[in-house]
Amino acid sequence: MKHNNNSEYREYLRQIRKMNPEQRKVFEELLNDVRNIADVAKEKNVTAKQFTKALFIVDMNNGFVNFGAMANPEYNKLVPEQLKLIEKFRREEQLVNFILEGHIEEAVEFLLYPSHCVLETEEAELIPQFKPEEDKENTNIYYKNSINGGLNLDLQIDLEDLKDLKEIVIAGVCTDLCVLDFARTLARFMDDINHKVKIFLVASACDTFSAPGRDKEAEIAAAYHIMEAAGIEIVENFEVLEEREKELKLVA
Repeated sequence: MKHNNNSEYREYLRQIRKMNPEQRKVFEELLNDVRNIADVAKEKNVTAKQFTKALFIVDMNNGFVNFGAMANPEYNKLVPEQLKLIEKFRREEQLVNFILEGHIEEAVEFLLYPSHCVLETEEAELIPQFKPEEDKENTNIYYKNSINGGLNLDLQIDLEDLKDLKEIVIAGVCTDLCVLDFARTLARFMDDINHKVKIFLVASACDTFSAPGRDKEAEIAAAYHIMEAAGIEIVENFEVLEEREKELKLVA
């Protein structure tokens, strides 16, 4: 399980930029040593497992589902369909990822929304139905301090390493907020690294909330339109996903 911390990477990059030429030379020599070790490992076939498929389940935290200022217990109805997706990816020995809100206490986002899913609290944890999944093989957890999980630097680095990836499947909440931002950013990031991948969103495994003056179905429809324009295919449910995989020869 990964508890990702972008600030560590950013500080690492800052320190590199501050190096003088002599320091940079020493650093490059050390880096070459690391690369040589990696090359030897590759020659001996000691490499990280590659995957052709990756599942991303967004924001199924306690704080969005079970309790807290942002919780919507209706999202528990998504769990059976999401579990079908997880079981499919486990059966195919493919990658399962959870994108979770994990805010610092002074998060700027709390200027727009009530405080929620603060790191190291029960709100930031996976819902009970998914807790058994987090320590299983081929599983990653990425925390985010904003709506957009696609900005997580650890995730981007991991995606660059998935050279054989051909398919991404997305589920979770909220369809028109965190899911939408994540899906669009993911699609554009794959473009940026020049990696062709088919991205699906499973509608029956996603949802958003109702509120006074808010047309839930209109918000979902608008989100679908934006995602489709970004090249993401919306499939109705698990069964349609499997049909499309067969049609596109994406079966693991």
